[in-house]
Amino acid sequence: MKLQTYFFLILFGLQIGYSQTHIYEHFGVDEGLPSSEVYDIYQDKRGYIWFATDKGLSRYNGYEFENFTTKDGLPDNTILDFYPQENGQVWCYGYHSQSLFYFNDDFDGFKAYKFNVILKNQLDPKSILKSVAFDKNGTLYAGGYNVCGLIEINKEGTYNRQFEIDSRPTSPTEIYDINLGIQMANNVFFSVCHNYESEGDTVIFDPKTQIDSRVDIVFLNDEHSIFIDENLGVLSKNGDIKYYETRQNPTGIKLINDDSFFVGYYNNGAEIRDVSGKVIETFLPKKSVSSFLIDKEGSYWFSTIDDGVFYIKNPNIKVLTEDHISSLVKDHKNTLYAGFYNGNIVSISTTKIATLHKGLKGNTALVEFDSKRKHLYGYCDEKLVNYTDNDKAVHILASNLPEHIGDTLLSSSSNHLYKLKNNKVIRYELNKKIQDVCGYNDTVLIGTSTGLFIQENEKIKPNQSLDILKSRIDDIDLNINTNLVYMATQGAGVIVYGDSIYNITKANGLTNNIVSEVYIENDSTVWACTHTGLNRIRFKPNNSTDVATITKADGLLSNDIDDIEIINDTIWVATKKGLCYFKKALLEDKKTSNILSLALEDVTANDKNIYSKNVKLNYDENNIELKLQAISHKNKDHINYYYRLKEIDTSWTKTTNRTISFPSLSPGNYTFEAKANVLNNQNDLSVLYAFKIRPPFWKSWWFYSICVLILFGLVYLFFKVRVLSYNQDVFRELIRLAIKRLKRKEQFYKFRSNGEDFKIPTHDILYVNSQGNYLDITTNKKTYTIRCKIGDFINTTPDALEYLRVHRSYIIRIDQVSSKGKNWVVIKDQRIPVGETYLSELEKIHF
Repeated sequence: MKLQTYFFLILFGLQIGYSQTHIYEHFGVDEGLPSSEVYDIYQDKRGYIWFATDKGLSRYNGYEFENFTTKDGLPDNTILDFYPQENGQVWCYGYHSQSLFYFNDDFDGFKAYKFNVILKNQLDPKSILKSVAFDKNGTLYAGGYNVCGLIEINKEGTYNRQFEIDSRPTSPTEIYDINLGIQMANNVFFSVCHNYESEGDTVIFDPKTQIDSRVDIVFLNDEHSIFIDENLGVLSKNGDIKYYETRQNPTGIKLINDDSFFVGYYNNGAEIRDVSGKVIETFLPKKSVSSFLIDKEGSYWFSTIDDGVFYIKNPNIKVLTEDHISSLVKDHKNTLYAGFYNGNIVSISTTKIATLHKGLKGNTALVEFDSKRKHLYGYCDEKLVNYTDNDKAVHILASNLPEHIGDTLLSSSSNHLYKLKNNKVIRYELNKKIQDVCGYNDTVLIGTSTGLFIQENEKIKPNQSLDILKSRIDDIDLNINTNLVYMATQGAGVIVYGDSIYNITKANGLTNNIVSEVYIENDSTVWACTHTGLNRIRFKPNNSTDVATITKADGLLSNDIDDIEIINDTIWVATKKGLCYFKKALLEDKKTSNILSLALEDVTANDKNIYSKNVKLNYDENNIELKLQAISHKNKDHINYYYRLKEIDTSWTKTTNRTISFPSLSPGNYTFEAKANVLNNQNDLSVLYAFKIRPPFWKSWWFYSICVLILFGLVYLFFKVRVLSYNQDVFRELIRLAIKRLKRKEQFYKFRSNGEDFKIPTHDILYVNSQGNYLDITTNKKTYTIRCKIGDFINTTPDALEYLRVHRSYIIRIDQVSSKGKNWVVIKDQRIPVGETYLSELEKIHF
């Protein structure tokens, strides 16, 4: 009877329908798109995502948009569709110019179709090309709306049109039917304006409704083609036509695979359907979706007619509700229950939520399941209810419910814990804030804001034999099978408590050492919830651990996670932004993630572009910057770059920055080498760039030869004509050569301070003062603070000989010294001490 009451509550509780949705990222003009009106999407072989809009083309590399207009070679700015060909050319159609153009998949600019004039002569002002294909001989096949017949133009420019008779009535008021034709050999369709019959590999059929400018046909497989006239239909190989039921007129269709396709609608979102017409998934309700793309990483892209582009990074992560859920638990039948932040307690499936209790006071609701007795407990409005037995509610306070709630322990709250003895609630008090409690070996482990306590023989005392046990403990869970306790701490990661005590931290791979919740999946797997993502910890037989993570960067709804529950192979994640779920296999997919391409996009020397092969630079063109670009839209936040100069570096330098700087390279031959990966998953992609920095002329062999000749000449002149030993002309020439040798272009020191990049003349620097790992650079105008060790500073300057280190905390610029003493120097009225070990450096300062 009690179980019947329990199921009655579920079946007749408040039923709330929820449609599962996805996590969308939106791109519009504010993010860099040229327009909110986007017609089509394409991904090239390097991984760029291309967008056709009414204001030109745009391509996206995962970081920024690069936009192209008529100034960049487009025939006009309204581009309707992409038509990729097998030879790597991507053809596009300009709506206003009625022209075709293409770009190569490995982009090198835009090229107009050389027979555009012939093509345009066959179109009237209302014609719109909708289908474009080239065969292996370079012959164009094209058809579309208000274009009667199939246009052919071969590579020599010879024009032909099949099925060209136009028997439409001349009166604009007369109603007429337009048929559609499909040439199977080239997968191209066209309008038929006469009563032609099918012939050869060309199928002609009569749509049941009028066609308009949205007309399109997708070749699904050998048996079926999907088409749009005013509605959505399927054409069988034998000529049968079937129309699907739709709620709105379609705007576009795209092939997904041999059995499924995408369809977008005006103001009614988009769908994925199978060939039978069954709707598999729906997207973006109330949006006018024009096109769709599944990219090379499995992510979804949607273009819309009036709201830019939407991106689903991980379609396998779905959202059930965006309400804040604070607590999750499953029962013995794998039914999921949740406690909401607003006080509601509900049961959950992937399609609906049934309310068991509606919160009255707005307090956080908690749920827990006693697996031993198979009882479901819920706490809200200061009441603990056993929903299975429908017992009388127990009035207590709770901020947490213990995992094994049936074992006398009821809850913990503030500085109290509650036990049930002889059907009476006993309250125990501790002068610490209690976060969670857990029964363990006839004792009670108590997690508090100041560490671990234990209740033994009714007495509570600290249990902090290790420093990690002094950390705040927010959650304690016991694995009954292994008798191990896992603790979520603020600062010490996850503590494993048993015969030995140790912790898992960021050093082991956790996203954070602040952990709010732990979840025991089985004897070897524990999950840790943090505010920077979800962590799966696997304990290996050799006492090592393997940590896998999933975060918002991987497509999670939020990084701020309150709780998780696992039912079969599905992981439910409660975040402060809602409840989402995904399959366990998602974490394994990350192990194979990698970049799509790697390229060296730009090289500059002293801010001037030098991107050419085997470039040779002058000695003072030695501030080199190289811009790398690895593309992975799904994993852009996980890309690591590795680089080195092969001639001088024995190891690789790791960075997440795309721009690599070498501010002051010495003369020599260099080969820059770089590679990139996602989450250390190796690949074979790399880039090389060779360049040479020539030495200054006074270090060249020919200058040394001239100097030797001059020296011998002077010696010869000295002995031959003694009166010329102090000849003023010779002396003046030597001075001139010396000055010419010492003369330099103005040098600059480049650095980053407080998030800004600076470039200051080196002659403005007065001195440098060390502040631990930071340096204060004092100039004539102001002081800058940078992160740098004092021992590394001089080597980073372009004119290192101008500086002296006079103290463990000071470096001075020699030409700025106005006076010096026994153990000090003065620069701009600032007396700077000279350390005892640096007193000999004073001899290098001359006035």
